[in-house]
Amino acid sequence: MCLILTVRLAESDAPRASEICRTADLPATSQQRRFFNFGRRHPGIIHIPGPAGVCGCSFLTDHADWDALTWDMIPSTLPRLAYILRATRNDVSGGFAFEALWAGELPVDECRVTIEELVALAERSSLGTKTTYLVE
Repeated sequence: MCLILTVRLAESDAPRASEICRTADLPATSQQRRFFNFGRRHPGIIHIPGPAGVCGCSFLTDHADWDALTWDMIPSTLPRLAYILRATRNDVSGGFAFEALWAGELPVDECRVTIEELVALAERSSLGTKTTYLVE
């Protein structure tokens, strides 16, 4: 199983997903579908790969536990994640939803945050394991 980090764009921004990926230094959405073996298209969903590969597992420490309240992430990987989140917010017309979920898990909490609040959570390794963040 894997940690999957996703950004769900607003409907108005979904057609620009590939452009938003380029701005955030992410693979284009067509490449993401191939990497994640998508059988059908999910417009407006951007996957954030970890520093060492396709899934987000390389953000996690060896002690990370999907049953914990927050992800235990490798500090040296977090500036990259913060950059991606900020770049995405700067390139969308409205907000977006962000999740860092274990594959197959569903969020149980929803939290409205500013981009700076989300970045602070990421930088402190305090992202919820079962939380959808609605970025304003």
